[in-house]
Amino acid sequence: MLEIYGFTPLHAAIGGALLGTATLMRMWLTGRILGVSGIAGGLVRGKASDASRWLFTAGLVAGGLGLQVVYPQAFAPVALAPWREALAGLAVGLGAGLGNGCTSGHGISGNARLSKRSIAYTLTFMGAGFAVASLLSSASNVQVQHAPLPPVDVVLRTAVRLFAAHACAYAAVAALVALDTLPQSVALNLTSLVDGTLFAFGLGLSGMTSPARVAQFLDVSAGTWNPTLMFVMAGGLGLMAPFMTLLVLPKRLGKPVLGKSFELPTNSTIDAKLLAGGVLFGSGWAIGGMCPGPALVNLASPHGAPLIFVGTMFAGLALSDSKQVCGCLGG
Repeated sequence: MLEIYGFTPLHAAIGGALLGTATLMRMWLTGRILGVSGIAGGLVRGKASDASRWLFTAGLVAGGLGLQVVYPQAFAPVALAPWREALAGLAVGLGAGLGNGCTSGHGISGNARLSKRSIAYTLTFMGAGFAVASLLSSASNVQVQHAPLPPVDVVLRTAVRLFAAHACAYAAVAALVALDTLPQSVALNLTSLVDGTLFAFGLGLSGMTSPARVAQFLDVSAGTWNPTLMFVMAGGLGLMAPFMTLLVLPKRLGKPVLGKSFELPTNSTIDAKLLAGGVLFGSGWAIGGMCPGPALVNLASPHGAPLIFVGTMFAGLALSDSKQVCGCLGG
């Protein structure tokens, strides 16, 4: 039996619901997948001219700055060896690029539509994560000085206020488009900014801006386990899955509010490239306790930004697009 510790299911589910809301709203309004590595990774994979990618990424950092005000408990001092940070970032970036997704694009958006490719990738990176974190005792080596969490009712009120503010922003953009006072291209860009800030707040309130909580979830070598991350995913999927399976996939929604069609991935192949990406992503996630979304939000941390991780992550994303790497895996 594993000893459960550091378990905050209600905080996690509330934050996860905000993650699911951001993912749902992006699909409903624009017809696009919310995948952090796919959106931000495009900046180093030949799509840097797309303003919406810059604005979404900026929204993640801006959301991090907002967390300093509304929920400072999202950030804490992190003790992570530089080699771990560098190796973790490189593996996460390379794995996300090869697998065309991460914990958001595959973990929430892909699994919500019951994509076999996303399910395979998720199972692969989870399996690799548990194995590598337990082998390297990540829970002991990814140390964070957490501040006490506020009561659940305080977190819930904060989440409701954040949701209301973002709902007003989404509604305002949609209304301006309907009144022909805002070009649709500008509306899509503004929506990406709002998506980014709401997703950042979800990560903060759920506790996923802490790499230690991820390490505690993946590392079971000491006979202890922190299952909080499961409830974050449940909170996100609990909103996104019904929306996708009951409305989008059966085509009960003809088109997104601000777009012409729902842009769902059509690739259903489960190949060596996908699985190798899952192994690399899960290994990096286990070593450093971070994936693309939390790392970018942590650029706003008052305790120091994970610059090494973010730098090597983008290097890995760029490298994953090279012909040499793809050729070795048959891609």
